[in-house]
Amino acid sequence: MGSSLDLNLIYQLLAQACTLILPIFFSGLTLILCMKKRWLQSLDVPLDGGLQLAGKPLIGKSKSVRSLVVYLVVATAVTFLLNWSVESTNLVSPVYRNNPYLLGPLITLFYLAGEVLNSFVKRRLGIISSGQARSKLASLIQAFFDNADGILVCGLVFTYFQVSQEVLWIAFVMAFLIHLSTDMLMRRLRLKRKQ
Repeated sequence: MGSSLDLNLIYQLLAQACTLILPIFFSGLTLILCMKKRWLQSLDVPLDGGLQLAGKPLIGKSKSVRSLVVYLVVATAVTFLLNWSVESTNLVSPVYRNNPYLLGPLITLFYLAGEVLNSFVKRRLGIISSGQARSKLASLIQAFFDNADGILVCGLVFTYFQVSQEVLWIAFVMAFLIHLSTDMLMRRLRLKRKQ
C-alpha cells in the first residue's frame, strides 16, 4: 500500500512539473512552425530595433517581435486550458488556479527576459556562440546558460506563486532537456541564426 502511494505521489509530481513547462514548450514549437512555414514574417524584426551599443547589437536578431507575440498568445492560451482543467485533476499544478490572463503573460515575459538578458550580456562581453568557444569547458558553460537562461528566470514566477521546490526542480531538468532538443531541431532545420 505504501509503495503504491509513493508511486502515485511521484507520478503526480512529474505530471505537475510537466504542466509547468507546457506554456513555453508549446510556444517554442509554435514559433519553430511559424519560422519553418514563414508565417508572421512581418513581425520578424529584432526586439532591440537594431539598436547598437558600443558598435555591437543591443541583444541581436534572434530575439524578435514575432517571438514575443507567438509566446504571449500561445502561452496564455495553454495557461487558460490548464486553468480550465486544474480543478478536475491533481495532475495539473495548482499554480494554474491563478488568473490565466495574468499568469500566461508573466510566464512569457519572465522567460523571454532571461533569454534577452543572456543575449545582452553575451553581446557586451563579446561572447561567441557556444559551438565556437575556445575550450570545451567554456562551450559547456555557454551551452548551459544558453539553454537555462529563460527557464531560470521563469522559475521566479513559479516561486512567487509558491510552487513546491520538488516540482520546480523536476520541471527545470525537464525544461532544460527539452530546450536542448528544440535547439538541436532548430539547427537541423536551419532556423537558428548566428548572432
